[in-house]
Amino acid sequence: MLKNIWRSCCNVRLTFWLLILISCTLAIGSYFIRFSPQVFRPLNSLLFQDWIRAYGGAHASMIWWLWVLFGLLIALGINTVACTADRLTVLWKKRRQMGSGVFFLKSTPSLIHICFLVILSGHLLSLVSGMNREISVIPESENTLPGQSSVSVSDQSCDFYSSPELIKGLLKQCAVSLELRSPGETVFRRLSFMRPFFWHGFSFHLVRDKKAACPGLKIAVKRDPGLNFILAGFTVMVLLMLWYYLRLNRYNKGG
Repeated sequence: MLKNIWRSCCNVRLTFWLLILISCTLAIGSYFIRFSPQVFRPLNSLLFQDWIRAYGGAHASMIWWLWVLFGLLIALGINTVACTADRLTVLWKKRRQMGSGVFFLKSTPSLIHICFLVILSGHLLSLVSGMNREISVIPESENTLPGQSSVSVSDQSCDFYSSPELIKGLLKQCAVSLELRSPGETVFRRLSFMRPFFWHGFSFHLVRDKKAACPGLKIAVKRDPGLNFILAGFTVMVLLMLWYYLRLNRYNKGG
């Protein structure tokens, strides 16, 4: 029985149908997101579990597809792990006959699948334990951050174009001075448009506040614990794919 379950999990046809169902679910979800932005937009700033508590009950008819999507992604993950393990087991048994170079070449697609799972895990980690908060720029104001940290706005300044006439008076650049505190440390940093910085696992970005009078400013404070997994998985996956296709081309030519 266990062998039949394992074979079902390793079935490539299952992969195909899971991908089809995931695509259909995302298409359905895009419909709900488009016509109910007030429900889904808070996902940009709330952890998933907090968003579910706030919106899941009253809008259950709009978010059911998310649970279906998570279930399909979990099934795809199990299917990917099973297919990868099954293929690597077969290749490992034949490694001496094929040589180390050919063994690694044939193992590369499976390693790419592992990178894919690492990337998905990083997204999941950020979804349930990250942070995305916007702070209004108010001089001398102090805002607390997780981990007994805080950020204070000292001052702000904005530059405007003086010429040519076509853009005269338009906003050119804004900057704010920040005082960052954590237990045993206080640092001062300057933040401006398109020049974010990182501090103690947080990233700080200066953005426009479209609801405030010009030049309304906000500071987007983000913590993305899954970012390292996403970047590492993506980088290794790209390098493996590049090496694989170059080596495969040489291998097919008899090199």
